[in-house]
Amino acid sequence: MLKIFLAEDEVIVRETIKRMIPWENLGFELVGEAADGEMALPLLIRQQPDLLITDIKMPFMDGFTMGKHLMRTHPGVKLIIFSGFDEFQYAKEAIKLNVVEYILKPVNAQELTQIFTRVRESLDEEIAQRRNIARLTAAYEQSLPLLREQYLNALIGGNLTR
Repeated sequence: MLKIFLAEDEVIVRETIKRMIPWENLGFELVGEAADGEMALPLLIRQQPDLLITDIKMPFMDGFTMGKHLMRTHPGVKLIIFSGFDEFQYAKEAIKLNVVEYILKPVNAQELTQIFTRVRESLDEEIAQRRNIARLTAAYEQSLPLLREQYLNALIGGNLTR
């Protein structure tokens, strides 16, 4: 299960999202929620989610500021931004943060489910790639002493060519 965190200042929106999405069926575990970025940031650092869903406009600390702080400490976390504002400046800022989805409110359950499914597939691919890289690195490190020995034997035996 991938961990997901929800930061949204509107209680009704936050509660509706929590209830209408079949988190476990989509492979997610909702590990926390907060009403603003200032409350969310320490929880995010503790929970270390794979995915953060946040509103842009929130009191005390907005979604972009929170996302910037989080990306410095946890660069692998993916961001989904909710916004009631269809302004180019917000979209531009989202691109800088490497946001995976920028969703305009209001949004329905079907649309959110499709988005979470896409994000889940993307995260699964990334995790598989990281596992493959780790396996290749381990195999390389394990075979390195043997490669060194073979090289030194060829060097001493005069079997190396330019």
